[in-house]
Amino acid sequence: MKDAVFDDFIDRLRSESDIVSVVSDYVALKKKGKNYWGCCPFHNEKTPSFSVTPDKGFFYCFGCQTGGNVFNFLMKVENITFFEAVKLLAKKLNIPLPEKDKTPLELAREQELAKLYQVNELAVDFFHACLTKTKFGKPAREYLASRGISAEHISFFKLGFAPPLWDKLSLAFSKRGIDLDILLKSGLCAARTSGEGVYDRFRNRIMFPIRDVRGRAIGFGGRVLDNSQPKYLNSPETQLFNKRHVLYGFDKAYKHIRESGQVIIVEGYMDALTLYSHGIKNVVASLGTAFTPEQARNLIKLNAELLFSYDTDAAGQNATVRALATVRSMGAAIKVVSMPDGKDPDEFVRKHDSSAFQELIASAQPLLNYQLDQALKSDDYTTVQGKIAVVGKLAPILAEAENAVEVNAHITRLSQVLTVDESALRTEITKYIVQSKKDKNVKNGKTINIALLYKQPAPAVVQAERQLIRMMCEDLSLIPYVFSQISPQEIQGVLQQEIINLIFNAYNMEKNITQTDLNTIVNNLSEKANNEFSHIMLMEIQLQDVVKSVDDCIKTIRLAHLTTLYEQHRLMADELERMGDSSFLQELAESQRIKHEISKLHH
Repeated sequence: MKDAVFDDFIDRLRSESDIVSVVSDYVALKKKGKNYWGCCPFHNEKTPSFSVTPDKGFFYCFGCQTGGNVFNFLMKVENITFFEAVKLLAKKLNIPLPEKDKTPLELAREQELAKLYQVNELAVDFFHACLTKTKFGKPAREYLASRGISAEHISFFKLGFAPPLWDKLSLAFSKRGIDLDILLKSGLCAARTSGEGVYDRFRNRIMFPIRDVRGRAIGFGGRVLDNSQPKYLNSPETQLFNKRHVLYGFDKAYKHIRESGQVIIVEGYMDALTLYSHGIKNVVASLGTAFTPEQARNLIKLNAELLFSYDTDAAGQNATVRALATVRSMGAAIKVVSMPDGKDPDEFVRKHDSSAFQELIASAQPLLNYQLDQALKSDDYTTVQGKIAVVGKLAPILAEAENAVEVNAHITRLSQVLTVDESALRTEITKYIVQSKKDKNVKNGKTINIALLYKQPAPAVVQAERQLIRMMCEDLSLIPYVFSQISPQEIQGVLQQEIINLIFNAYNMEKNITQTDLNTIVNNLSEKANNEFSHIMLMEIQLQDVVKSVDDCIKTIRLAHLTTLYEQHRLMADELERMGDSSFLQELAESQRIKHEISKLHH
């Protein structure tokens, strides 16, 4: 189907669907006022905080801040893609999908993908049979039993064993009519360097099937039974398998992550397997590699708290730091599980028990606390040199943190621990921002955001931004006026800025913006901005004079923006003057100009 046809079909589904009816298939709803309320399906709660507004077609949970339209709801509750949600909603409404003429290339690719999924499932059965029913698998069965993995969990995870032969799998599959080309593309076999034919990639290894979130086998991880190298071997990159995007055990842990609101992230297959077999089921593994942004996004979508439980050796600690750095800027709630003994979670749980590990989870440190403690442990801060080293490590961490209250609390704590004046610590943090970001910000035409290190948008400003968005969405004729009065850069809330930016972009592209255009905008928002938009559309607001309310919101937003700019330039002028840089005069002049603008707005 062409894009225009597909867009029209989406609009038809949206207009003909009743979000209350769709949500009611999953949540018991009761009407209160104009909206419907129930217990959120995305986190555990006893008091209903999940709201659905039928006239606007949005849902929002005031507990876990999850929201969106009918498509977003189906995607989240069924854990499916947007297109799958479209197909599901069409089926519920008994509306046939538009047909798409597929090219021969597209048909060939679909057929090849189907064959790859099929051969992977056949390999799962082949390896599992080798483990459970043949003499080849006896050493592996004994090894797994020694690690506390029962026959029940071997069956549940479909663990297997690759026999210690070069062509056992390839010969068996060739006899079943599977093309060598498919075996090669699946990564199960590799081409011989000399002569024709293939050989089995996995030999004499315990096999861990790797599945996507829908439970389809897409690759394998293999572990040796002796000390040969490599200890672990993953499938190569294929059309189905990209280890940057995959988390081992995600398909099994998904519903437990939803229920608990937490996900425990470990390094290896055995860590995940052992924890799961001991009743800790909201666990995934990052395939023994550094945690990636793609893996983080899969978990952030679930609005779950991320608890990292990597090995306690040096390599594990370094992996933890890298993983934390990966997700820090993505807005995830992060904690670190530290084990007092034992090299990894697998050993700890087997040495103690699951209740002991649950206690570690309960005492897990927030990200910033963990990073500060690691820095304090790394140097002897009783000496001047040690204090300097610790502050040098902590300044970047505190400078990049987003929560101003948390930063200030840690500055106070560090001042006491290091016996260093608070103002000295703040000066070092400011110096780091100036030195590390000045060139980059000047190049991009931006000022250095010093003031925001300690200040977040005031509640009144956030409310004004939300109300302005709501009024524009209620009355689309307001968009041109607001567009002429304010720029997205003046919006302090990150999510509100994203929403207004998209509204303005849509207006730029099509001056006569319609409700359909607005619905399309929502589908282009990020996960968090989509949640925020749903929250805004569910807000209870009463307006006597819309025009005056719009002007009041714009004034509040502009004053906050100018005040922030003033603080930035003033602090920059102070810092540059302290460093002996004559350009402080330019910063000072700019701060005075902004102050004059603020004065004019007040009067």
